[in-house]
Amino acid sequence: MKKLFNIYFYLPAAFLLLLVYYPFAANIFASNTEMLDNRPLYEKPKSFSRNFSRDFEAYYNDTFAGRKKLIKKYTKIKHKLGIDSGTFFNGKNGWMFYDSGKVPDGYTLIDYFGRVQFSLPELKQMTEGLDAAGDYYKRRGIDYIAVAAPNKHGVYSEFMPDRYQKARVSEKSRMDTAIEYMVQNSHTPIVNFRNVLMKTKKEVPYEIYYPKDSHWNNIGAYAAFNELLSALNRRGYHLPVVPLTNEMISVGGKYNADLSNGEADTLYDVSYHDEMTSKKLRDEENGYIQVYENPGALSPKTMLMIRDSFGIALIPYLNKVFAKTVYLHNRYNKREDLERFIAEYQPDLVVDELVERYFDRFLKYNKLYGEEK
Repeated sequence: MKKLFNIYFYLPAAFLLLLVYYPFAANIFASNTEMLDNRPLYEKPKSFSRNFSRDFEAYYNDTFAGRKKLIKKYTKIKHKLGIDSGTFFNGKNGWMFYDSGKVPDGYTLIDYFGRVQFSLPELKQMTEGLDAAGDYYKRRGIDYIAVAAPNKHGVYSEFMPDRYQKARVSEKSRMDTAIEYMVQNSHTPIVNFRNVLMKTKKEVPYEIYYPKDSHWNNIGAYAAFNELLSALNRRGYHLPVVPLTNEMISVGGKYNADLSNGEADTLYDVSYHDEMTSKKLRDEENGYIQVYENPGALSPKTMLMIRDSFGIALIPYLNKVFAKTVYLHNRYNKREDLERFIAEYQPDLVVDELVERYFDRFLKYNKLYGEEK
């Protein structure tokens, strides 16, 4: 009985210690190096600062050994039980959606419901900010265009849970009404990709967003890419637009979805000037800074794109259009960084890409792009 008592007494403590210290011990021999959330991994902080503990925690949470297996098992259990797991929720027919307000990382459900719209002062502030950005680049001899990608929720509303569909008051989101206002009251071009994506969704027999991921796939990105080229052509560019056909689309394998963390989506490829290849000149900060060169591109110009995660799928297409392409994550959308990269690469064109949940960043553009001191 004494031995039995000792087992029952020490077993929970031993299990708890194993649970707590296993990742630390496992990290001696291995660590996670795989991107599971469609974003670069956090890097290990190299020097002490006020944010060292926070930065190290973010790094450790990304790289501890066994992260992929643990997340995969955890997600499968919740998925089988029909439980919404943190930052995502289950929709119909196996579709999953990002609830970015839990992070927060924008507010996808506020965008979807349509109840909340930007106020008139906010619309005026965003329009002034858009023009401030356009004027900032114009003074430097650089063309500027802003483009916006809709959240998955509105594009595939039919797969949203019934309770959310019933709570939706308008198919027109606050981004849609804001862009309409900005187009009418701004002298700087801005493009909403929603219409072309909804049109493409009806015309092709494939998904244009990943069912278990928060992003568009290569088909949706190509449709948006064509819309961008058309917008540039209306401004005097002469870029050949190749309409999307079913024959251009093929299955390219599997894609690690960022919401399911284990279940893969179908990866589609779109054939576009496959004979062209581009050379990567620079890749830093886990992909947050990338530079490509393509001497055989359709245009001799240099393009700089300020992007979020939706911009990644545009890269293979844009690399074949412009002779040099520079991609900066929007963490570099700061005055000192912009000055540095503009001086280094001297772009002819800046494309400012934002996903819908980040659209309110235009409220900060007056401060970012205002008159130089």
